[in-house]
Amino acid sequence: MKHLRIPLLAAIIGALIATPAFATQTRINSLSGGEKSITVRDQANIWSFPQFLPTYGNQVDVDATAGAKYGTMSVRYALTDDAVLLLYGVGSPWAGKGTVVNTQSIAQQTAGAAAGFTPTQDPTNHQFGIGFGTRIGEGMRLGTYLGIGGHNASGAQEKSNSAFDFNIGFGLDLSETNNLDFGLHIGIASFTDQGAQGDLYLANGLMNIALVAKGEFQVHQIAKLVPHITFAYDARGITHNADAAGNGAKQGNSDMTTITLGSDLAISPAEGVTVQPGIGLTYRQSNVSGNKVPVPAGPVTIINLDSGSSQIMPYYGFGAEAHAFDWLVLRVGARQTIIRTDIGNTAPNGAPSNEQHTSSVQNTVTTGFGINLRGWQIDLNVTPSFFNNGVFAVTGAPTAGFAADFAIVYDW
Repeated sequence: MKHLRIPLLAAIIGALIATPAFATQTRINSLSGGEKSITVRDQANIWSFPQFLPTYGNQVDVDATAGAKYGTMSVRYALTDDAVLLLYGVGSPWAGKGTVVNTQSIAQQTAGAAAGFTPTQDPTNHQFGIGFGTRIGEGMRLGTYLGIGGHNASGAQEKSNSAFDFNIGFGLDLSETNNLDFGLHIGIASFTDQGAQGDLYLANGLMNIALVAKGEFQVHQIAKLVPHITFAYDARGITHNADAAGNGAKQGNSDMTTITLGSDLAISPAEGVTVQPGIGLTYRQSNVSGNKVPVPAGPVTIINLDSGSSQIMPYYGFGAEAHAFDWLVLRVGARQTIIRTDIGNTAPNGAPSNEQHTSSVQNTVTTGFGINLRGWQIDLNVTPSFFNNGVFAVTGAPTAGFAADFAIVYDW
C-alpha cells in the first residue's frame, strides 16, 4: 500500500489542478519551446504544416497557453481515413493592446511611436478559422487553413480592425522513414482609429509572411536528423490624416526580418522515451522610421528611429520525455541562447550617432507532465520554481503558480 501512495497522490493532484487547455503547445513549451513546435512530432505541427492534419483526426482540444483571454479551441474531424476537417477559434496572432502597430523593433522602437500614435482599442482580439488536410496517393500530403478576425466599434469615434491569416503546407514522403515538409504563412491586417479631436489613424500596410521547411532523415536505428529553416518578414505602417490647418500627414513604418537555421537529433533509445537535442542560429534585423509631428503640406521629412539594428543568436538545448508509468509522462527541456545585439543609430537624422553593441546569455529550463486517462490527454507546463518550493500546504513556501500552461485533448 505504501508503494502506491506517490503515484496515487500524483494522479489526484493532476486531476484537481488540470483545467481545459491546448495540450500540444503546452507539451512543446515544457520541452523548451521555440523550434520544437515544428521539429517534435505533435499536434502543434499543424499550425506551421497543416498537411499533418490527417495524422490528428477525431480530436478536440482547448488551449490556454496564451492566457484565458487569448486561448485556442479546435475540432479536427476525420471525413475519411485520409482527409480531416479543422474548425478553430483563436486569439489573433495580432492580438494584445497595441501590438498591431506597436510591436517593438530590436531597438525597442515602434511604428506607432514613430507616428505619435497610442492605440486605445485592443486590435483583432478574436479569430475563427477553417482548414482541411489530406493525403494524396502514397507519398504526398497537402493542407491549408484560413483565419478571419476583427473588432468593430463604429460611432462618433470609429475604432475598428480586421486580420486575415492564411496557411498552406505540402509534404513529401521520400521513404517510410524520410520526409520533407514545407509551409507558407501570409497574414494581413487593417485598422481605423479616430480620436476625440478628429485625429484619424489608418493602416498603411500591415502584413507578415513566413516560409518554413523541415526534413526528417533516419541516420541510425534509433535516431533521426531533423534539419529546419524559417524565413519571416513583418512590416507595419500607419498614417495620420492631414489636420485642419493644412499640415501634412504623420506616419510610421517598421519592418523586421528573421531567419532561423538549425537541426535537431531525435533519439528514441527505448519505447516511450524521446531525447531531442538541437542547435541553431537566429538572425534578426529591424528598421523604424516616421514623423510624429505634422509638417507643412508638401514632402514629408522622415526621421529614422531605428536604422538597421540586428541580432545574432546562436542557441543549443534539448527536450526530453519519458513514460514513468503507462498514464504519466515526465518532461524537461533546457536551452542556452547567446545574444549579440547591434543597435543602429536611433537619434533623429543629422544628430550624432548613438549606436550600441551588447551581448548577453539567456538560460532557460522547462518542466512538465503528461497524463493519459481513457482518451483524455492532460498536459501541464510546470513552473520550474515549483520544484524549489513545492506545495505551499506542505512546505509553506510560496510559488508563482503551479502550471504556466495547461491543456486537454480528447480523442474519439
